[in-house]
Amino acid sequence: MRWRQSLNEQTGKYEFIPVDEAARRQAGMGSAIHGDIEAFVSPVDGTVISDRKGLREHNKRNNVVSAEEFSPEYYEKKGKERADFYNGKYTKKESHRRKAEIYETWVNAERGN
Repeated sequence: MRWRQSLNEQTGKYEFIPVDEAARRQAGMGSAIHGDIEAFVSPVDGTVISDRKGLREHNKRNNVVSAEEFSPEYYEKKGKERADFYNGKYTKKESHRRKAEIYETWVNAERGN
């Protein structure tokens, strides 16, 4: 029989338990089953994406991420930055730096970096 060390939450001490019992203890922790996604056509390259694996491969291949990965706070922060930019709160030096960053990102994407 194989054994595994596990923390006993009641005593605060580690103890050895059979592997099968350890698996049963952890079965309810961190497990999740996600339904599949609806098929859609990628706006990036026009391929049909019909499952999560296809979406992961598409995102990796095209160096993109899904919008769901960003928090509402991120969108709020970027919205404020965009408003500041359009309202002229950036100096010419900051504006030039931002244009250079955009250009470098674009060049790296074209090269596949």
